[in-house]
Order: sequence, then C-alpha cells, then structure tokens
Amino acid sequence: KNKHSSRMFRCRSFGLMAIVSACLARRGLTFLAPSSTIGRRYMKSNSIVSRRAEEGENSPSFPFSAMDIRVGKFVSAHEHPESEKLFVEDIDIGEEEPRQIVSGLRAYYSLSDLEDRRCLVVANLPKAKLAGIDSFGMVLCGSENDKEKVEFISPPDDAKIGDRIYAGDDDGAPMTPNQVKKKKVWAAVAPMLAVTDGVATCGGIPFKAESSEGTCGPATIKNGPIS
Repeated sequence: KNKHSSRMFRCRSFGLMAIVSACLARRGLTFLAPSSTIGRRYMKSNSIVSRRAEEGENSPSFPFSAMDIRVGKFVSAHEHPESEKLFVEDIDIGEEEPRQIVSGLRAYYSLSDLEDRRCLVVANLPKAKLAGIDSFGMVLCGSENDKEKVEFISPPDDAKIGDRIYAGDDDGAPMTPNQVKKKKVWAAVAPMLAVTDGVATCGGIPFKAESSEGTCGPATIKNGPIS
C-alpha cells in the first residue's frame, strides 16, 4: 500500500509541476523543480520540449531540391465543368504521358493564353482532388498586390521540356510524393519562394534549369511571392 501510494504521489507531483511550469512560462518565469528523480526527469523533459520549440520542430526546413520542379509545356486545357475558377490542363513535363493538373487561373488567363505556353510544374506533390477532378501537380506562378496580378513563372527559352529546376548548387534528389505529404515538405519550402527583381528565387538564390544558364521569372511582376 505504501509503495503504491508513493507512486501515486510521484505521478501527481510530476503532473502538478508540469502545470505550474507551463503557467509560469506564459509569464516569462522559470519553474525550478527539486533535485529529486522526478525533478530531474521533468527538467530533462522540459529541456527537450523547449529545445524543440526553439528549433521549430513543427516547421522543419528542407532544401529546395526536396521538391521536383520541372519545365513543362501546356498540351491542352479546358474549363472545369464544376468550377468557374479552375482550368483542367494536360502538361508535358518530359514523361511518357502529359500530367493532368487543375489550376485556379481562370481569373487571370483565357484558354488561348495557355496554348503551347511553357511553365514550371511542381511534380512531386501528392495527388489532390479539386472540385472532383484529380490533379497531379501544380503550376508555379508569381503574384503581387495580394494576387491582384498573377503570372506564370516561365523557364528560360533554351530550357528543355522536363528539365529539373534547381536553386544554386542544390542538386539533391527530390523526395517522393508520399514523403512530401508526410513530412509537410512543400509547406516548409513554399514560403522561401519569391520573385525578386523579376527573377524567381528560393531564399534569394535564382532558379536555374539544368540545361540552361538563363533565369526563370514572370512576364512583368518584379517582386512578390511564388505559389
């Protein structure tokens, strides 16, 4: 009985210290646990949690090369039958068959604008269903003034269809769609992408196609996010 009571006391003490420490932390104060086994275990656990929070464990960083971004060309496109905002496109990215991709671009482009247009495609996103139609990737666009203007990120004229896009010397292997989904890779990489002085960049480093020395970028937008 005494042994059981002692264990119950330790568990309750551990829980109480956790609650007290959390409350003090919100006020910028630190709780110093007693130098007991419980205190040592708690301080170790609290140290791990604090370190993970400081390191941003919930928002891990990944290299640009974790995403498989390819030079593509529109083969065909039509308006989504169930949405006034979406196009359904077939885009050649150097694979055996064109990729079907659904994009919310009808407010910015007409179907004639897409004919034979070259673009950049994020090719290792997990499959998504938009208004009932499967989409196997995403077309990258730059924007400004809270998407008042949106323009395709175009590859260099001499880049080949299917060329992979890199940022600087980061030429690592891309992750699989399943890894991208589980590790939330795109959510970590996307905020680093931006148009800077008319050039598409990742963390300030210009995009480049593997077969070209030219830069990628939108037609007229000078600065703004890429998504």
